[in-house]
Amino acid sequence: MRRRDVIAGLGGAAAWPALAAGPAKGQRRLGILLVYGEAHPDSPVIVDTLKESLNRAGWIWGQNLAVDLQYGNGEAERMRGQAEEILARKPDVVLAQGVVGATALQRATTTVPVVFMMLQDPVGGGFVSNLSRPGGNLTGFTNFDFILVGKWLQLLKELSPGVTRALALINPDYRARLAGYTAEMARIGPELGIDARIAGVHDAAEIEAAITGFAAQPKGGLIALPDAVTGVYSQRIVDLAAAYRLPAVYAYAAPVRLGGLAAYTTSVEQDVQRAAGYLDRILRGAVVGDLPVQASERFITLLNLKTAATLGLTISASLMAKVDELVE
Repeated sequence: MRRRDVIAGLGGAAAWPALAAGPAKGQRRLGILLVYGEAHPDSPVIVDTLKESLNRAGWIWGQNLAVDLQYGNGEAERMRGQAEEILARKPDVVLAQGVVGATALQRATTTVPVVFMMLQDPVGGGFVSNLSRPGGNLTGFTNFDFILVGKWLQLLKELSPGVTRALALINPDYRARLAGYTAEMARIGPELGIDARIAGVHDAAEIEAAITGFAAQPKGGLIALPDAVTGVYSQRIVDLAAAYRLPAVYAYAAPVRLGGLAAYTTSVEQDVQRAAGYLDRILRGAVVGDLPVQASERFITLLNLKTAATLGLTISASLMAKVDELVE
């Protein structure tokens, strides 16, 4: 995606050459590396929420805060280059979305403060050595723990009690995260009468091959684990689930609003607001290594009633009572 410098009040992008001189006198600089593409439905939510949250803290985009915003579209190699571009502009702090964004920045700098959000297992992934006192140049907010696999499998079983097989999709390249989800699925699956397995996917073609092969046998359901690949290709997963009449549970809300069946997830707005609080503190002089890594505090369940009806599912009263948002 293209390079952008977001200017408050204008809603547009300044020309790239005009940025060479750096921020104006008195300005601070914020870099933002998003794992999603600009067209992803969550991207404007993230950007607008971040802008509003920082404005409330006194940081006005384009005035006392210069902002360099990059959209990675889930491509690790592209994001490594974007991280270098952001750092070349000498930011005071950088916001990184997800494992791919945090990895790109971790490899590129050991000194510039980085706040991550929507990330899993920061200790196992090697991003911080300690949750309470990270100590290095990264800290931030996690959204999911491996134990949430049980929530996603349980939701799938409640939606479709006949399910005995589950295929969970995730990028396999981040080994600590893959091992964590695999172990938890092996532990929880048998308790629910589900043979739960993971398919490693990197792109739309691998997603289609995995789902097509899985759908050849009956009584199956899908889980889209939290990942850049499943996020970027969420519409493709939704479409394939519909084509093969597979009940599917998602780790994020956006796919449900795109036609997916259900999600157990966090609030994107909440995740961004909390990250903005750390950005504000670092811009005001806080030491990044002294700020503890924090986990999401609130989880919500979404259900697409139209998709449930299309799949012929009967939603129990007990499940309906747990639903926070109905999509019709």
